[in-house]
Amino acid sequence: MDPKSILTELETRLNGHPAELEGLDATYRLKLSGAKGGDFYLRIADKKATLLTEAAKEAPTATVSLSDDDFVALAERRASGMALFMEGRIQIEGDMGVALRLEGLLRD
Repeated sequence: MDPKSILTELETRLNGHPAELEGLDATYRLKLSGAKGGDFYLRIADKKATLLTEAAKEAPTATVSLSDDDFVALAERRASGMALFMEGRIQIEGDMGVALRLEGLLRD
């Protein structure tokens, strides 16, 4: 799979299970390098997930930077966020708690 497909599927799945989004009000910016990379924004508010096609109006709560291949591996459970972070293959800016919650959202 490619990152865009994973994020589109994630948006659909999260909106089908709004309880998973309880108490989360955040905008994720995913900066993915590589041929299938790019900037992706996922806005979560009021128990609803929205994949944005352009930058959000507000500043991202957390920016997560990694390669497109590492993002796919993370989503497919072939890699862990902690291992990628310890290896310097993922960088996080902003709210670390919100950023850490992303892995759980991808895998639920």
